Formats: sequence, structure tokens, C-alpha cells
Amino acid sequence: MRYKELGQQVEGLRAHLTPAFVEDTVRTLLRQGEDVGGGVNAMRLVKHLLGAPQLRDVEATWAYERLKKPLLLAVGQVPSLYFFEGD
Repeated sequence: MRYKELGQQVEGLRAHLTPAFVEDTVRTLLRQGEDVGGGVNAMRLVKHLLGAPQLRDVEATWAYERLKKPLLLAVGQVPSLYFFEGD
């Protein structure tokens, strides 16, 4: 995917990252199974949110860097969710 297209998708998604939307998305992914270490990996979440499971990790990382702040704000407003940054 070209970064210009990806950037447009990321900007469109930012407006939809409400606490309820993020919580529903995380719960959907959890029903599909937890990632190694438990929970939902950020790359899996970003790929799912963008509707692009085929994204290469470098593209997902690029998108995540632009979505991290609104994701953190949304997760912080849902008591049953928390954000964990590992090594």
C-alpha cells in the first residue's frame, strides 16, 4: 500500500477512535484469540482497524505511530482495558 493512501486511511480512522469503538474492536479481536503474551498486539489492532490484514509490519508500524495517541486516549477511558508497552 502506498503511504499516501495509508495516510488518508489513518486520518479517516482517527475521528472514529472513540472509547466505545476501540473497546468493541478489542473485544472482537479477543474473541478471535489472544496474542502471545495475552491481550491484543498493537499491530494486529491497527491492521484490523484499517481493514488491512495484509499490511506489512513496517506499514502497520508507520500507521501505529500516527494512531498511538488517540488509541491511548480511548483505551484510558475504558476501565476494563489497559495499554501495556513491553520491551
